[in-house]
Amino acid sequence: MTKEYISAIKEHSAFYGKQFGRFKLDLGKNIEASKLPTTQRIINYRNTQDPSLVTLLAQFGRYLLISSSQPGGQAANLQGIWCNAMYPPWDSKYTININAEMNYWPAEVTNLSENHQPFIQMVKELSQSGRETAKLMYGADGWTAHHNTDIWRVTGPIDFAAAGMWPTGGAWVSQHLWEHYLYTGDKKYLADVYPAMKGSADFFLSSLIKHPVTGWMVVSPSISPEQGPLSAGTTMDNQLVFDILTRTAEANKILGGDTAYRAKLLDMAKKLPPMQIGKYTQLQEWLEDNDDPKNEHRHLSHLYGLYPGDQVSPIRIQNYLKQPATR
Repeated sequence: MTKEYISAIKEHSAFYGKQFGRFKLDLGKNIEASKLPTTQRIINYRNTQDPSLVTLLAQFGRYLLISSSQPGGQAANLQGIWCNAMYPPWDSKYTININAEMNYWPAEVTNLSENHQPFIQMVKELSQSGRETAKLMYGADGWTAHHNTDIWRVTGPIDFAAAGMWPTGGAWVSQHLWEHYLYTGDKKYLADVYPAMKGSADFFLSSLIKHPVTGWMVVSPSISPEQGPLSAGTTMDNQLVFDILTRTAEANKILGGDTAYRAKLLDMAKKLPPMQIGKYTQLQEWLEDNDDPKNEHRHLSHLYGLYPGDQVSPIRIQNYLKQPATR
């Protein structure tokens, strides 16, 4: 059965508008700047005040998410639904050391919660395929994923070592399971995704090793995503592992789970390296003070603890590390 174009576009617009119209943002407006083409406004942004450009880009991100991630479909990948190449950049997959997660940053906070569902489903599927990777590669419990996956939910390392040898992808995607609960308060949903959260936490409980110099428990091998080199206990890894351990502990508490397991999670969180301040008064990207002030690399992975994480916050640290682990 075919639809007339006019009725089809009307139905489509109504469906799209219902989701798009749930969120508004007004940061003010620079009248003169707003008259320019968007491409020129982006070029000028470093030298001008153009707050409505921020609004435009926020809504553009929502448009892309609405258009490429609907319940029952696949998660938004690197090109969304607009991939027009047989051999697209990065294979049009899911780069889960930042890109795939960034696609979904607007989901909950800008009132597009149901558009989060395809990504959440992908995480649940990764938590199954990732069990074999955890067992065969690391002799570990639970599940893991590395920096890239695809529609077949591969979880092993992909590409060269300085990009692919990063076993913390599962921890990052699992944060989205918790984020959706925070906005919905749906305990039935939390019970459904808890096994995936627990599986990610279990991987780190069984695979973290003691750093030979500091004595802290660290991920090894590891990299700082997009930068490398092969290392141990990079700042982003420490932040991600802290989050999956403490958030799984909180989910366990909400669901009335095993208190002994909860204590185990919180005890391990206390053994992770704290964030380090380096010789330039910078937040270090690695345990070693190797940051270069002339480094203009666009990826600032160690700022995960500021956003989308919330560890650069005295409240978060006090809540988890200044209380007995058995509470």
